Amino acid sequence: MRTPPLNSRDSAGVPPPGAGLRRTRTLGVPVDACDSLETALGIIEARLGGGGRERAFLVTFVNPAAVAAVERDARLGAALRRFDMVLPDGIAMALATRRLSGLRAARISFDTTSLALPVLRLAADRGCRVALVGGRPGVARRAAEQLGRRFPELRIAGTWQGHRDIAALAAELRDAAPDVVVCGMGSGRQEELLLRLAAAGWSGAGFTCGGYLDQLAGGLAYYPAWIDRAQLRWLYRLFREPRRLWRRYLVDYGRFALRLGGALAGRLLPVPARREAGR
Repeated sequence: MRTPPLNSRDSAGVPPPGAGLRRTRTLGVPVDACDSLETALGIIEARLGGGGRERAFLVTFVNPAAVAAVERDARLGAALRRFDMVLPDGIAMALATRRLSGLRAARISFDTTSLALPVLRLAADRGCRVALVGGRPGVARRAAEQLGRRFPELRIAGTWQGHRDIAALAAELRDAAPDVVVCGMGSGRQEELLLRLAAAGWSGAGFTCGGYLDQLAGGLAYYPAWIDRAQLRWLYRLFREPRRLWRRYLVDYGRFALRLGGALAGRLLPVPARREAGR
């Protein structure tokens, strides 16, 4: 993954100030422990569609697979640190963040069960122009149609498919100048695209969304209500998309579980007493 320089962004990736939000590290991955969906939405609302911003406001989400991804490619970790908000996507990542940091950390995802519809509702109310990016040809267009039925007043600036040259895509988006970009291109590529946009001077609000546009193409309600209540979204996705997701859930999530178990066990082990000098 190539991480472009950011002219006006703090490379330390300091999150915006606000009660209920603290940046921490969960098994080597930067994560913002946010105490509730409402807190996250309040921070985003203050930055959405305000006009006159000097730089972009970027939000991404990390699930347990990010632990293995950052281990494989340290550039991804560096890219994540440049985002204004890095939220725990999935109950496992939220629980791990709570246990390791001692902070309140809500599960916050960019999908219909969490942050997506409130953000898009805000965008519609404020007249923001929204770009949808990612997926195979036609996926973003079908997702836009679904959102148009839910929010008839939502202004869609355009839809772009994500399987193409990322530099050319960033240039097209910069020229289109949307207020909001929702980008689902897979971990690494979606972050790279938003960072390129920010480095090019675009000053809107950008959100990564993973496979959400693919889910939207089939309708707003991807998960059955009982699956969502039981926090079994990962199992449902594996059942629906086994060929695409088996490695993430069976290999990367397994590695996450081992790392988390080791970290928690290390906290329970007694610290050896220091030997006194001269003995």
